[in-house]
Amino acid sequence: MNTRTSGFTLIELMIALAIFAILVLLAGPLYADFMGNTQIRSAAENSLAGVRLAQTNAVQNNRPAKFVIDPTAAGGWAVYPYNDELASYALVAVQTYSWNEGAPKTSVTPLPPGATTVTFDGLGRVAANGYPLVPDGTASLTEVDVTNINVSVGSRRNLHVQISALGGTTATKLCDPLVLAPDPRSCS
Repeated sequence: MNTRTSGFTLIELMIALAIFAILVLLAGPLYADFMGNTQIRSAAENSLAGVRLAQTNAVQNNRPAKFVIDPTAAGGWAVYPYNDELASYALVAVQTYSWNEGAPKTSVTPLPPGATTVTFDGLGRVAANGYPLVPDGTASLTEVDVTNINVSVGSRRNLHVQISALGGTTATKLCDPLVLAPDPRSCS
């Protein structure tokens, strides 16, 4: 009498595990690039949201507001409205964002170099930093470049946030430097 139980042999299990291990080794770098590019997009979209929040806050309240970015790894951004009663910007931000919230491995570069603030007047136009008081002489932030050096160069999708006033032919937007005009995603 032959009593054979159903199931898998040890060799069949080992072959299945070997195939699974090979697939994981092949998919690992692709997954890491995908996650890195997702962090680039997260940091860029959140920076764009912060700039637009400052601009919207200025227009809604008909008083200045400023967007301040901290490009360090532990940094992020904050939006500060102008307080007429104190004749200065609020000490407490309306909203903040930390790179650690969704983009801990990204590298953020503000342009021009050293610029960290852009100020909007009550009409949503870019004003001199320090407005409405005496301008402080610092350069206004015009662009934020976001990258992630952990993503392989061929797969990396750097993004830029371009900052400008309301109206006109340009707008505050998120763009991809690898996309060419006339595509609306282009930086030109």
